[in-house]
Amino acid sequence: MQQPEQQQQQQHPFSYIFVGRRTFYLFSSIKDILRLRATRTWLRQLFGEAQLRDRLRHSLGSQAGLRRAVNGQQVQLLRFGDDQCRFGTHDLLAAVCVVEEGPWDEIGEVIELAGQCGCCDLPVILAADDINTHTNKTVYVSAPRVLAQLKMVGRDIQFGDRNCLQLFQHGNEVRAIKDQPDFELEVDPPLPAGHLYGQHRQLHDPPVREGIYYSTHSCGHGRWKSNGPWSADASVSSFVKYMVLVYFDETHQTNDTSITVNRYVGGGRLNDLLTESPHTPVAGCTTTISGLHGNTRQLVLTNGSHPFVAWIFIWGLGNNVQVCVRTTEAAVCGSGPFKHRFPVTTQLGRVALGAVAPFVFDGQVQQQQQQDDDSDDDEDDSDEGDDDEGDDMDDGSRNEGSGGEDAAAEAESGD
Repeated sequence: MQQPEQQQQQQHPFSYIFVGRRTFYLFSSIKDILRLRATRTWLRQLFGEAQLRDRLRHSLGSQAGLRRAVNGQQVQLLRFGDDQCRFGTHDLLAAVCVVEEGPWDEIGEVIELAGQCGCCDLPVILAADDINTHTNKTVYVSAPRVLAQLKMVGRDIQFGDRNCLQLFQHGNEVRAIKDQPDFELEVDPPLPAGHLYGQHRQLHDPPVREGIYYSTHSCGHGRWKSNGPWSADASVSSFVKYMVLVYFDETHQTNDTSITVNRYVGGGRLNDLLTESPHTPVAGCTTTISGLHGNTRQLVLTNGSHPFVAWIFIWGLGNNVQVCVRTTEAAVCGSGPFKHRFPVTTQLGRVALGAVAPFVFDGQVQQQQQQDDDSDDDEDDSDEGDDDEGDDMDDGSRNEGSGGEDAAAEAESGD
């Protein structure tokens, strides 16, 4: 066989069928397979469960968005269960269809983050019931792709309190986590003219509006709550990643450092992060999360190779921006600046923040603010002492919602 034909056969397992010594060429798309199975009875035996499993295995392996390199090893983020008793030909055909219908990049990021945060084991294994969440292909493609994929995968992202990221469909209404009023997702809501999320809206992963949050009580117990749809998230996938991260933050001991600076320091890096497309990848980050009507962005710094989770929370406050770096990295020393106690998180954060990093980690902002204070003193002596170092730089630990996300949520809810 000529080399181009060999390459084509490697790319598409069903490109060739061998019957005895005869070779039959077959179009490789799943649509062709379905059509031929329906019209050519003698081909049905050739496209049995074994062949479809090969096709499914190949299709999953071809999805770059569902693979990650972890400590030098390729890790598959998603696969379909191969229980011989439950995965019949119909289930396998459905599985091949949904895998090949579109990319899985966004859901891949969701699964990767959920794995880091301990909300699922990798790979996530979908059962026949998950695949058959959609009654047929028409129903599957009628919804935005990421939402359709999430309906299958969501039940495998667990929150440890008998809740998961399950979606509930009630006519045109979609509810998330709990099948209760106020837990609805307003998919692709109308947004004000010029809204950041409207400008960068993606058909396959549209914005959503919701009011879901996780609340931890002083006794240590927490539960999911909602006050109805009021906050716009950049996309379906961004909403899901936020749910995973807020649950992790509320149920784990984290250490943080935070500061409030002008949004144009460091060449306007923070302003760019808040005003560019929320779908733009950020150097040094595994994924990003955008919400609260465009006022917040979170940058996830770690991946499956790290034994901890670290992220940066950025909250726009008019001309100022609050930057909070949070981590579960084990401290290398008992006291001292954040950068000395959590060196790996600091190193990762410097890459993501660029020119803003010295303001966050090295105290450079205090020097700038001292100059501003001196200038203010010349105009009004009564302003002396208004800026206090403790107001702008805070190193501490937390196990309850007391930082940027919660303050942002409370402020937005109060509106």
